[in-house]
Order: sequence, then C-alpha cells, then structure tokens
Amino acid sequence: MVTFRLDPEEYAALRRVCVSTGARSMSEFAREAVLASVDTGGGSKSTIGGDLLTLTGRLQELDKLIKLVSGVIGRVLGEGNPAERPESGLPQEHGGGV
Repeated sequence: MVTFRLDPEEYAALRRVCVSTGARSMSEFAREAVLASVDTGGGSKSTIGGDLLTLTGRLQELDKLIKLVSGVIGRVLGEGNPAERPESGLPQEHGGGV
C-alpha cells in the first residue's frame, strides 16, 4: 500500500481530473499514473499526463474566473440576465415607430 498527502489545492485538482477523465476513483487514477511513470522509466518529472493534469486544472480555474468576471461586468453595466438580452446585443425597439 502507498499513501501520500496532498494540499487542498492539489486534492481539488486531482478530484477535477478524476471526474473529467472518468476514473472510477482517485485510487484508480493515481495507480494508473504511477504505473505509467514506472513503464516509461520515470526518468523525467515532466510527463504529458502531468502536463495535461496541470493544464486541465488551470483551464477549469480560468473558466470559473471568466464566468465570475462576466457576471460582475453584467451587473455593473446593468444588463441583468444574459438570457433576457437580444442576441444582437443592440437595444430592442418598443412599438410606436415614426
């Protein structure tokens, strides 16, 4: 048996990747990652799998931040719910005409 500790950020990143890759459990994912490293000789600390893990975690964090900032900008500009805005982004005319 092998046991190791992760800080909260590492744990959250591992959890996200496990979900996104469809791993049945964190143990399964960790086991496969370790065995892949063993199979390749483990000579390099930088692996494609590790790079993808890092990239996936950072992209998910960036996506959350973009959504948060987008919501704040919408509230500041008073645009309300994006689903209620017209597709073109232009103000709608309200009857009357010339």
